[in-house]
Amino acid sequence: MNIANIISRFALVSGVENSEIYRWRTLIDDAVSYVNSLVKKSDTDESDNRRLEMLCAVYAFKLYELCNDESISSFSVGDVKVASSAERSGRAEKMWREYAEKAQDLISDEKFLFGRVI
Repeated sequence: MNIANIISRFALVSGVENSEIYRWRTLIDDAVSYVNSLVKKSDTDESDNRRLEMLCAVYAFKLYELCNDESISSFSVGDVKVASSAERSGRAEKMWREYAEKAQDLISDEKFLFGRVI
């Protein structure tokens, strides 16, 4: 996978200006690590790599949206509790689910994924 492609796709889906991307680089790297941990196919071709790059960008967008959610009303660390307004769009979550479903042949779904319960 090409990190420049992932960053470019992240900027596209998130709307983050290129001059601000550096602020989110660690988050993008974390998303790449997470997606790489899900990959079950050992020999990927160019098409597979493009799909995985998009999946990385979408997961980074999901993390970005969680970080920028101004509607979070509470947060606890012990026993992990996050409360949030129902007004949140959840666009990143929808994109993640859609792209993860499209990449089922490339990734496993056995990993724990932190999300929210409604």
